[in-house]
Amino acid sequence: MRGSMKSTPKSTPKSTPKSTSKSTSRNTPAAPACFAISALAPKFTLGLSRESSRGRSLGRSLALPLALAIALPAVLSVTLLATSPALARQDDASAAASAPQGPPPAPVRVVKARAESLAPRKKVFGEIRASRKSTIASEGAGLVREFPVNEGDRVPAGEVLARLDDTRIKLEIAVHAATLEAARATVAEREAVIAREERDLELLRRASAAGGTNPRELADAESALAVARAQATQARAAAVVIEQQGAILNDRLADLVVRAPFAGVVTMRHSEEGAWIAEGGAVVDLIATDELEAWFEVPQELYGATVALAAESAKGLTREVPLSIESATDVPVAAFGVRVVPEVDPRSRTFRAVLRVVNTKELLAPGLALTAFVPAGATAPRIVIPKDAILRGDASPFVYVVRGGVAMPVNVRIAFPLGDDVALEPGAIAAGDEVVTEGNERLMGPTPVAPVAPNAPAASTARKAAAE
Repeated sequence: MRGSMKSTPKSTPKSTPKSTSKSTSRNTPAAPACFAISALAPKFTLGLSRESSRGRSLGRSLALPLALAIALPAVLSVTLLATSPALARQDDASAAASAPQGPPPAPVRVVKARAESLAPRKKVFGEIRASRKSTIASEGAGLVREFPVNEGDRVPAGEVLARLDDTRIKLEIAVHAATLEAARATVAEREAVIAREERDLELLRRASAAGGTNPRELADAESALAVARAQATQARAAAVVIEQQGAILNDRLADLVVRAPFAGVVTMRHSEEGAWIAEGGAVVDLIATDELEAWFEVPQELYGATVALAAESAKGLTREVPLSIESATDVPVAAFGVRVVPEVDPRSRTFRAVLRVVNTKELLAPGLALTAFVPAGATAPRIVIPKDAILRGDASPFVYVVRGGVAMPVNVRIAFPLGDDVALEPGAIAAGDEVVTEGNERLMGPTPVAPVAPNAPAASTARKAAAE
């Protein structure tokens, strides 16, 4: 009996858990935890059975709950250890998917900086002036009945600027017309008298030839004809005077309409409707804006260079002067025909140079400040880049230089402009560096860029074309 009892407990716990552990280990990672529970439960019950006979029944009833309480933390720890790598991999994948992606390289157009040997430029200052400016006056006197123009109105030559009251002058013209008609009637009357006197004289001459008249009668007839002819001449002269008076009245009537003598813009009104304008009184200020002049105050040490430039420009008046001129509004200024006023101001030690400026697009106005750069001195190497590459910062101008596929902002110092280019002071940019000329307004700090081909449109160009 004892042998059979010993063999049974040994075979039962060893055979069953092993087969279970092998089958479950292939399916789920929680099999070791199950094996631990099944193995600990019999051992724990056997330990309790050896304590005493009095507490055997109580030990049997509490064996399974106690075993579960002891094994449950182990099961949970094993389960967490088994699932933690998968959860970690899942968290890494979701974090990588939700991480913000960097923007793609911005398409830009670049130009290589070049080195040129250039003479230094000296800066001179000036302003735009109107080639024609006038205070338009009234030739007649009277009350203003119409004032159809205002400041800023553009008027062609011959446009009505103001109309004065013409009631009295029109009455005078009507009186003159009647007077002229009477004068012409007097001339006709005098001519009829001449014709009558000529007939009477002819009859008396025939009678005198026949001996039938008194010589005194013949003499009186001749005198009467002479008087009639004189009176006719007087009447004709009076009629001519009256006609000329009519021309004066018509001219006075025309003077009551003030017209623009040339095409321009009204800059000021000197009167209003209902006001009295005396003869010669100011009506409006008018300036011509189609052709302007650039007046510069040039230092006396540049007199020779400016005179040479004027002589060169005189050879071709239609050729643009090779001079860099900037306006306060950054509008390009094309100048022609340099004139030099040969007088140096003893106080400022400057002289005046005048250039003709064409204002076809109406982007320049009299009084606009100008800056010109006159070549002076020996040539020196300079770095030249397009104006489109220059951006204005708070402290100084800067450009974007592409290095290693990244556009980096670099501060620069502008020496002087050269048409569509600028010459730089020696600094951080060297010949051959690629500077961004299109698309740079969209860059913020160091930015990855993709330079486009020279013939391909950059993003800004494409947007402009689409907008148009």
